[in-house]
Amino acid sequence: MKKNKLELYFSSPAEYENLTLEVQLDWEKVAEINQDKGIDNLEIELFGSDVAHSFVAKMPLDDFISILIEARETLTKK
Repeated sequence: MKKNKLELYFSSPAEYENLTLEVQLDWEKVAEINQDKGIDNLEIELFGSDVAHSFVAKMPLDDFISILIEARETLTKK
């Protein structure tokens, strides 16, 4: 079974003033982290958004990390 490889790449999309980091899974961009609201307010945009229905999966990075930690703790409680 092939293990998926997550990697980080710096990028500089035109819509952001500062550098961003792309999270790629097997060479496909799955998320982009930007610092345009400051280093204490990083945002993450998840790809798989549905722009046709006005849904963009963008949120504060800290919120995303917190909910992932909460999900892991909920699922691993014994």
